[in-house]
Amino acid sequence: MLRYFAGVFLIEIEVEGDGFIEDFMFPDWATLRFNHVPLVGGATRDGQALGTATFSVSGPRTQEAYLRTGTIRQWGVLLHPLGWALLVGAPAHKYANRLADGMTDPAFAKFRPLAEILFGPEPDRQGELDRLTDFFDGLEQLRDPSARSIAEVYEALYDPEIETVPELVERSGVSRRTLERLCQRAFGFSPKTLLRRERFLRSLTHFTVDPTLRWMGAMDAAYHDQAQFVRDFREFMGMTPSEYGQLSKPVVEPVIRERTRYARQVALELKEGASWHGIKPDL
Repeated sequence: MLRYFAGVFLIEIEVEGDGFIEDFMFPDWATLRFNHVPLVGGATRDGQALGTATFSVSGPRTQEAYLRTGTIRQWGVLLHPLGWALLVGAPAHKYANRLADGMTDPAFAKFRPLAEILFGPEPDRQGELDRLTDFFDGLEQLRDPSARSIAEVYEALYDPEIETVPELVERSGVSRRTLERLCQRAFGFSPKTLLRRERFLRSLTHFTVDPTLRWMGAMDAAYHDQAQFVRDFREFMGMTPSEYGQLSKPVVEPVIRERTRYARQVALELKEGASWHGIKPDL
């Protein structure tokens, strides 16, 4: 499943009575969410409601999403661009910064059976994970002649040394025009926007993992100055760094910390001599 997913997660939240928690989700790749108790509310920046669907989909995002929820159990799969291309196949830019009801949108019809079988009468983490894994292992993937190029671009985006579109073109081995089309179709945004988003997310991750850094210490080295960082923060999160720093983050902080732990684990395996292809299988 590594060729499809940037992550698989289980969110379990319990609040008393009619209570709720709030958070702002950061920009991310497309996500399929399967809700056992669909009490999720909230909205995108343009006012599109998150809704309470049993199976909901968020397309790739360059904007925050407001989250408000009571008690919930939710399994989610984070589709990286190759996973989107091989499993969904619809143009990613058509779902960029959008939400969809997976139970009604035809692009996600193949995933509906999982929503119907994933949860039993009682919580069962291992059983649910096994059903999710078996389901995706059994899916027939689509054919995409650009699969290898998509994987190369995706990997290059995570290299902090790649700061410009020409550098991304050189690393990915495709022409500028091909890269532009490929990014819109599989990633949802232009190469320039994707590079800026990753630069911003590196900074957000540094701050979340170690708040003692403060924003100046967490700011990615690719930023020219603080003003540029603040502009990006407003664009991607709809608020200033100071405003965000004052918010409680009951969902976002655990998510970012766990992703960072996993990334460090992979990096350690590579350092100890593991093959990258053993971690990320060949196409």
